[in-house]
Amino acid sequence: MATTEAAVHNAQYKHADIPLDLIDEPEHPERETMDEQELAELALSIREVGLVEPLVVKRVGDRFEVIAGHRRLLGCRMVAYTPVPCRVRDDGNIDHLAILIAENAHREDPNPIEEARFYQRILDAKAGGDVDKLCEIVRRNRDFVEGRLLLLMGYPQVTEALAQRRITIAVARGLNKCADANRLLILLDTAINSGATARQVAEWVRDANGLPPIELPADDANTAAGNGAAGATNCGMVCCFCGGAKHPHVMRIIWVHETCLDQLTQLTPAGDIYSGA
Repeated sequence: MATTEAAVHNAQYKHADIPLDLIDEPEHPERETMDEQELAELALSIREVGLVEPLVVKRVGDRFEVIAGHRRLLGCRMVAYTPVPCRVRDDGNIDHLAILIAENAHREDPNPIEEARFYQRILDAKAGGDVDKLCEIVRRNRDFVEGRLLLLMGYPQVTEALAQRRITIAVARGLNKCADANRLLILLDTAINSGATARQVAEWVRDANGLPPIELPADDANTAAGNGAAGATNCGMVCCFCGGAKHPHVMRIIWVHETCLDQLTQLTPAGDIYSGA
C-alpha cells in the first residue's frame, strides 16, 4: 500500500516513453566533463539491459529538456536507445534545483569543481548568499560546503587542473596557499608532472613563500600572456648542475641530502654537464 508521501510525489510525474530525438540536453548542465570510459561503460549497460533509471524531463513546447539524467541521455545517444523511459514534470512550478540537489547528494565521486560551481549556483539562486541556508538545502555540513566554495576563490590555473582531475583536491588547496602567482605556475606544473602528494606540495609552498616574489619586466611577452613563470629569471631557483636560474618552468624539484648535493657538485662541477663535457 502506497504511503501518502509517495502518492503525492508520484502524482507530480507522468511516465512516458519519449523518442530519443525529442529529448534535449539541459540548458545549464551540472556536469561539465564526462569520463569517456565510464560513459562508454554506461552506454554498453544501456544496450544490454536497458535504461534502469528513467530520465527526469520537462516539456518545452513540442520537445523535452533533461532536468536530471544528462549522463544517461548521452549514454542512450551512443547506442541509439529509443524510446527513452522518462518521468515528465508538466506543471509550471518545477523546482529544477531541488531535483538536481536530490540527485547530486547520492552521486559517486563527483568532480570537486563541478560540485563547487553547483553549490555556488544554489547559493545565488536559492540561498540568497547565506551559506548556512545553503548547507540546509544541500544537506551538507558547513566545513564541507565552505571547502568546496573556497576552491572557486583560488588560482584559476589550479581550479582548471582540479576540474580536469590532473591534481587532487588536497594538492589544490596546498597550491592555493602559494603567495606568488608566478611561482605558483612552477609548482603547479611540477605537481602535475611528478604526481606530488599534498604533503610534498605543502613543503614546496612553505619554502616558496620564504623566497622573494618573481618579478618580470612590464614589457615581457610572458607578462602580457599571463604566463609569468615561463620567462622568470629571478625566482630564487638555481639548477644544481649548471648553476643557472633561467627557464625555471622546466626545472624539477628534487629531494637530496645537503651532504650528498655537496659531493655531487664536487664530482660534477657546474657547467660540465651543461656544456656537454
